[in-house]
Amino acid sequence: MLLALRLSLEDLLRDLSRTLLSLVGLALVVASYFILSALSGAFGYYLENTDLSRNLIVIEKDVYDPADAILEPGVIAVPVELMPGKVKRVSPFVFRHTNINGVVMILRSADPADWEPVYHLSLVNGAWPGKADEIAADAGYSLANQWKIGSVLNIFGTPFRISGLYRAPSATFSSIWMPFSSFRDLFSLKGGYQALYVQVAAEADPEAVRAQLENDPRLAGKYAVYFEENYVQRNTQALKEMRSLSAISSLVALLGIVFGIFNAVVLSTVERGYEIGVLLGIGFSKQSIRWFMLLRVFMLVFMAYFVGLAIAGIYSTCQQAFFPLFIFGLPLNLQITPLMALNGLGLVVVLGMFGTWLSTRRFFSLRIVELLRER
Repeated sequence: MLLALRLSLEDLLRDLSRTLLSLVGLALVVASYFILSALSGAFGYYLENTDLSRNLIVIEKDVYDPADAILEPGVIAVPVELMPGKVKRVSPFVFRHTNINGVVMILRSADPADWEPVYHLSLVNGAWPGKADEIAADAGYSLANQWKIGSVLNIFGTPFRISGLYRAPSATFSSIWMPFSSFRDLFSLKGGYQALYVQVAAEADPEAVRAQLENDPRLAGKYAVYFEENYVQRNTQALKEMRSLSAISSLVALLGIVFGIFNAVVLSTVERGYEIGVLLGIGFSKQSIRWFMLLRVFMLVFMAYFVGLAIAGIYSTCQQAFFPLFIFGLPLNLQITPLMALNGLGLVVVLGMFGTWLSTRRFFSLRIVELLRER
């Protein structure tokens, strides 16, 4: 066995430039597989940790752009009448799609007392806005844009200072939050709110509450009432599709191992046709020569595997440190887990064996005299 390993290593080193070329090609294929698998795993993490809320949203019906919706003052009284038995909390809000320091984000505003219990914002650094020129920014977007506590953002021609960084659950777009008084002054609002969040009480049936609100004569025909989770589910479905696409792409990328090994082995056997014919002529079996080639491929594949794994690890680390990935405002944490590495190793070995068999199948069907003519 040791002799076979030494001979295989010497054979690889004999044509070092070609070996390095094959090694780099295979390593890049392996690295692509791990990066795409890590991306699929990041999508899976957020899908597994997405919580659907019991909130209802009341908004003007048949409005093309929700930012143009108008909420009449009397609408707020409808769910308030259902408190406290069916409705726990009612929170009117407003929002705008706004260019903030060159980044298009959603600017949201509601009573700060509702931010945590209704919208489930979680403060991770700093403090909630306490002054007219203070705002709260999403922690993920802040990391991507190098914003921090104290950073000044230009919103609609007015400077605002970030007083706190927050995180929000589920697959929703990240936002900048400010108190309604600041929002009203910023946009010179004369009217009221745009939509209404209704938090259903724990003991109530959310669907029954939704139907009751939608069929109320004061809302019917003019306002739509739907679950907040409908929007979340749409983004969740998009994440599922992207996760599946990443998983399929990673497997397709790994098929490059087969083609890489096939080309390398075919080229090697064609160039050594005469030598292989001589070995068969003096008594070596085709199976023993095939095992020698397989051992040579294993050495090449294992080296490519570890180099590719290292490349993917370095890429993931640099990606997180310098160029974070965000989908729907979610920071994607690319991690190569031990299970992922083990699965990758098994797939690389299996595909390497298949590539070797595929490339030697026709060659070893030749007769010895045909091999000797290859010189």
